[in-house]
Amino acid sequence: MWTFAAALGYKRSAGRVLSLADTIHRHASRGGFRAFGAFNAQARLVGFSYGYTSEPGLWWREQIAKPLTRDQREYWLADAFELAELHVHPSAQGHRLGSQLHDHVMADLPQTTALLSVMHRSERARQLYTRRGWQTLVQDMRFPTEPSNAFSVLGLTL
Repeated sequence: MWTFAAALGYKRSAGRVLSLADTIHRHASRGGFRAFGAFNAQARLVGFSYGYTSEPGLWWREQIAKPLTRDQREYWLADAFELAELHVHPSAQGHRLGSQLHDHVMADLPQTTALLSVMHRSERARQLYTRRGWQTLVQDMRFPTEPSNAFSVLGLTL
């Protein structure tokens, strides 16, 4: 939780931080789940990434489908991988860990597209995704669980 909280600027006591373990446990049972971690010399987790196959009816997918056009939904959601989380602790940033975690989780996926949401305030993450060819599908997305945080929805053709 330390890495997640610090990477996003949340307090360790924030609801989203406290619920992360349950969320990951639930996501780990989804089809196509894959996860990777990065550890420092003291064997402390300083970064992680994971995702899974997108399926109709999943909460995040249904949220991001709403602002997409019909054509976008048909293309982007037909056979997609959801990159659910990618975070690097600030003390470990600047050493290409984010790039490595991205590339590992995205390597050799069987899907034709991938989707993610990124906070507007996460400039380093947005730069990483731009360098990797992700394109903005929805510029200003507000999730009901975090209405004060602006996100963009990004897509990548695999």
